[in-house]
Amino acid sequence: MVLDPATLTVAFVLLSAVLGTLLIFSWVLNRKVKALAWWGSAFWLIAVGIGSANLAQGQPAYAVLLVANALALLCYGVLYTGCRIFNGRSTPLTATLAGVAIWIGAFPFIYSSQGYRLIVASLITFAYSSLSAWELGRHAPRPLASSRAAVVLLLGLAAFNLSRGALGISLTSVSWIDTFASRWSPSMALLLVMFGPTLAFMFLSMAKESVEFEYRQAALVDPLTGAPNRRAFMENASRLLARLGNKPASCLLFDLDNFKAINDRHGHDAGDRILTIFGEILAKHLPQQSFGRLGGEEFGAILPLDSREAALLADQIRHAFSTVGAETLGGLVNVTVSVGCITGAGVDAGTLLRRADAALYQAKRSGRNIVIAA
Repeated sequence: MVLDPATLTVAFVLLSAVLGTLLIFSWVLNRKVKALAWWGSAFWLIAVGIGSANLAQGQPAYAVLLVANALALLCYGVLYTGCRIFNGRSTPLTATLAGVAIWIGAFPFIYSSQGYRLIVASLITFAYSSLSAWELGRHAPRPLASSRAAVVLLLGLAAFNLSRGALGISLTSVSWIDTFASRWSPSMALLLVMFGPTLAFMFLSMAKESVEFEYRQAALVDPLTGAPNRRAFMENASRLLARLGNKPASCLLFDLDNFKAINDRHGHDAGDRILTIFGEILAKHLPQQSFGRLGGEEFGAILPLDSREAALLADQIRHAFSTVGAETLGGLVNVTVSVGCITGAGVDAGTLLRRADAALYQAKRSGRNIVIAA
């Protein structure tokens, strides 16, 4: 089959422009995922760079070759920046422009040699592709299936660029391999026509997964304290109890003392601050996903502990809250917490909570700021 170079070049340029527009349009619809705008810009840069260098007849002029390749290399820098922004990490402008700066600085010395130009460009693109894969694989703040697929694609792109750089040193005499050492070839255009849409689809999938993940987290996390809400707490507790089977588990039920009176006397800002402090105390003393805010000033925790261990832990939390609260609020209010503690085996979360509530009620009747273990 004979592949027409001009037709494939036009197809690649148009496809890259369409994909870039699609990514930018997706960012316009959801401004929270800023990386989409960077990735869309990268596709436009490669479209303009490749198009300006290869759509004209004959060998491009010095200035055209310099600028066109600079735009194509800037594409990789922008791609890398988009990966860092997707992970919520900042990127110095120097990192984005480093590849372009190296190309512009080296171009006067390598202009006359296609092999040297290929080596420099390939090493720059290899570095950016590898860094992009490392960024998505190593620094991802959340587990996304599409991110793992994107890492594989970027590693493949890095390997392709490194192999092209090696061809700049020594050709293989195998025609279908050596075509990738050319400035531009139908085989390379066909490969990129297939690769571009796949990578763009993964970027869109990553953005979709990220937004869905944030929505799920928002539905399961109390916005004030950052602790799991009642729904998330019950789901986590049910999973824990199912794993434990007939082994003992303890439920701690916390209720901040005189919270309504504090709210009425000192205002809701003081009340919110007290709730936040207690959420921080729980996060320091308890494993993740073992506790949650059940509503108002009531918090709960279910742990794989016996009654003695649970009572000691509850008393540590009670003491820490009183101490940290006094230090943070400067004596503005006296903050304490009452705790009901119950241990059982082979029962569900709802049963443990009901029994712990009875122990908590006893703690309230006994003068508050106390742990009652039943």
